[in-house]
Order: sequence, then structure tokens, then C-alpha cells
Amino acid sequence: MKKAQLKIQQMAFMLMAVFVFFILVGLFYVIIESQKWRQEATNLEKNKAIELANMLASSAEFTCGAYCVDADRVMVLGNRTAYRNFFGLESIEIRTVYPKNSKEILCTLSSYPNCNLIKIFSKGKGENTASSFVSLCKRVNEKDYIYYKCELAKLIVGYSVK
Repeated sequence: MKKAQLKIQQMAFMLMAVFVFFILVGLFYVIIESQKWRQEATNLEKNKAIELANMLASSAEFTCGAYCVDADRVMVLGNRTAYRNFFGLESIEIRTVYPKNSKEILCTLSSYPNCNLIKIFSKGKGENTASSFVSLCKRVNEKDYIYYKCELAKLIVGYSVK
């Protein structure tokens, strides 16, 4: 009688151990799959931000031609609060890459056009960034001649992963 009860207890413990093992395996699988989903969501957000940076470079608010950003227009946009939530981004800035300045100078109405960083807006949150190379062109008046002076720049957009 006692031997039969011991066998039943052993079988119950064995079934519980197998059940707990499969629960742990299932949890491990769910954790690995959720990490893959999170990585895929991050990649999708990054690709979306890169495409948005390319789209912004050719949008009517920014452009002066194909992949050419008009610095004068961008300076005006930097003072507008209406665009902060329009693009669904955390920040937009344009940084001059070439010609390289020795130090970074933030563009304000008083320092423009002798600057190399234009911040259109920044919500101040830590974010991921994506960028696209563009031509940053400014209208320059030299010797009674007005022309576009273009520099190589990066259009940098900040995005958040939800």
C-alpha cells in the first residue's frame, strides 16, 4: 500500500516537473520573440526616420531644388512652433559637414549666415537619430551679384521608439 502511494507521489512530482519545464521553455521562447519584435520595431522606426529625412529635403518648406535645402527658409521655420508636432519627430537639425568649421556655431538670427548648425526644433528628449546628406544653400550678395552658395550638410532627424 505504501509502495503504491510512493509511486503515485513520484509520478505526480514528475508530472509537475515536466509541466514546470515546459512553462520555462515557453517563457524563454516568448522573451526571445519579444526581443526580435522590439528590434524589428526599432529598425522600422529608423527606416521611417531616414525616409522622412529624405522627404523633408525635398519638401516645399525646405527645398531650393533636388536634395537642396534653402537655409533662409529653414531659419524662418526654426522660429515656428506649428511644425513641432507636424512631422512626428523629436528633433530636426541641419549640420554643415563641408567646409568644416573649427567649432560648432548655433545659427540664430544674429549669427546667421556665419554658423554651421541650424536647429529647427528639439523637444529635448534623448532620442535616436537618422540622417541624410543634402546641399545647404544660402543666398549671398557679393559685389552686387546675388547667388546661391551651397555647402554639404547633414539633415538629422531625431525619432523615438515606442
